[in-house]
Amino acid sequence: MLTLQIVLKDFLRLSVALVAATVLYLSYRGVRYLVSPYFSPLRKLRGPKSQSFVFGNFIELADGEAFVKLRRWRAEYGHVYRIRAVFGEWRCVTTDNKAVAHLLSNHMSYYKPEFARFQLSYLLGDGLVSAEGLEHRHQRRIMTPAFSASHLRGILPTFMEKSQEMRDILSELLASMPAGSGNHRVDILSYLSRTTLDIISASGFNYDFATLRQKPGETGTELADALHRFTSPEKFPILLFLKGFIPALRVIEFDAQAREARKARKTIRRIGIGLIEDKIRSVMEEKASGGGTELTKGVHDRDLLSLMIKSNMSTTIPPEQRLSTEQMLNQIPTFLIAGHETTANGTSWALFALCNHPKHQTRLRQELIEAFPLDDSVPVTIESLNALPFLEAVVRETLRYHPPVEMSARVAEGDDIIPLDKPYMDRDGNLRDHIEVKKGDHFIIPIMVMNRSTEIWGPDGEVYNPERWLSDLPSATSTLPGLWANLMTFLGGQRACIGFKFAILEMKVLLYHLIRSFEFELAVKPEDILPLEMIVTRPIVRNEKDKGSQLPVIMRPYVHAA
Repeated sequence: MLTLQIVLKDFLRLSVALVAATVLYLSYRGVRYLVSPYFSPLRKLRGPKSQSFVFGNFIELADGEAFVKLRRWRAEYGHVYRIRAVFGEWRCVTTDNKAVAHLLSNHMSYYKPEFARFQLSYLLGDGLVSAEGLEHRHQRRIMTPAFSASHLRGILPTFMEKSQEMRDILSELLASMPAGSGNHRVDILSYLSRTTLDIISASGFNYDFATLRQKPGETGTELADALHRFTSPEKFPILLFLKGFIPALRVIEFDAQAREARKARKTIRRIGIGLIEDKIRSVMEEKASGGGTELTKGVHDRDLLSLMIKSNMSTTIPPEQRLSTEQMLNQIPTFLIAGHETTANGTSWALFALCNHPKHQTRLRQELIEAFPLDDSVPVTIESLNALPFLEAVVRETLRYHPPVEMSARVAEGDDIIPLDKPYMDRDGNLRDHIEVKKGDHFIIPIMVMNRSTEIWGPDGEVYNPERWLSDLPSATSTLPGLWANLMTFLGGQRACIGFKFAILEMKVLLYHLIRSFEFELAVKPEDILPLEMIVTRPIVRNEKDKGSQLPVIMRPYVHAA
């Protein structure tokens, strides 16, 4: 009995000590979190007043008009300014090209912030998008061969097949509607999302989700349905947002977003492990038959996962740098969400723009039909698509004007001095030719603001105009540190989008099938379509936010004049 009392007393003391240690640690972190902004050199920058102590200026960026606010603050405070984040933390916002190039090129010194990595890994796991440092470098090295130009050539038929299936389904839908019924309103985003999900599942894993043939409102395949519920919530997930900034809240796992994430992760793990095991078995069988694991063209090289596994097993990769099954599993949701959400929403914004500019829609249709007659007598190749100047112009202008991600964030891993193209004025009226940085300082790269800047793109920088790409661009565009087409859309440096060629080709194929076959106009007023950033920037209808992301359009079959 005495021994039991001693054990219970020891257990009680240990429990109290653990609770006390936890409270002390959280108190220390809380005080440090609240006090650190007052010691950051970013406090010397000019910027707008905070509207909320809890949410800072971030509350103003969550209403669907982040670009408008960031552009206004840029005009008022210059190309280097600061805003408040949660609980008063500073964020430096800069559109200075040299500063942004410094942030992107020094990827070992500037990481994604912890809150962003948490939110990305919440569903994606610790895959390429959320990994940092050497871990990111190793993962990217193994995954790069899967996105090569030669592989894109091999999966073009998959792009064509699934896009054509979408076209046929939409044609059947329109044919089933009574003439003059006025029921030709279609949420084109839902069809684009299902199409791109089927494309990435087939080209990524040789696994067909077959979501296209589902009727609107039906529950999709289990993984497709789980992904849709998580990435398209009906309400802004405020608790998930706060969990990014307040780690203590992450113990709360009973909210709706957490439940959906658990379901999605469970489904992804079960399906993903099966896919990986099948792919490894196939590669090993090929190796046993003399095919080896080097990156030669083989029967199992037709999807991204097979190529990644084969690259991972290559003799050129040191054993300590190879990905574990868990790390490969984390790439599957990365492929799925990054590979279909970005393109689906990017193409929907292209259609939105073409609805607002019917002359551009007509010109694009004429170019497509002249190059590829409606009898499908001319085969579609990557070269023939890339040879169409106005299609290229529409894709570039859409990705300039409507980048799928509006902004990106970085945090300094150490003290630094960031160089500038031109000086800025601090809050004391002093001109400064650099940004002083302390470890832990945060930065925001406003992608859309830079993509639309009139200082860079000329007086019509804030106008959607594909024709700008058919002549010489302003010389200032060459200074943008972006990966592709003088745009910040895919960022730059070692953290640049690994699948940008995949996305561009997919977008062209989708537009090829849609614009040749249908005429589009918006089913609501243009000003009623708002951008909502949830992983990517997606369209929503102002008075129908409870329905989630959508792009309602009026569609008609295109009738070619004889």
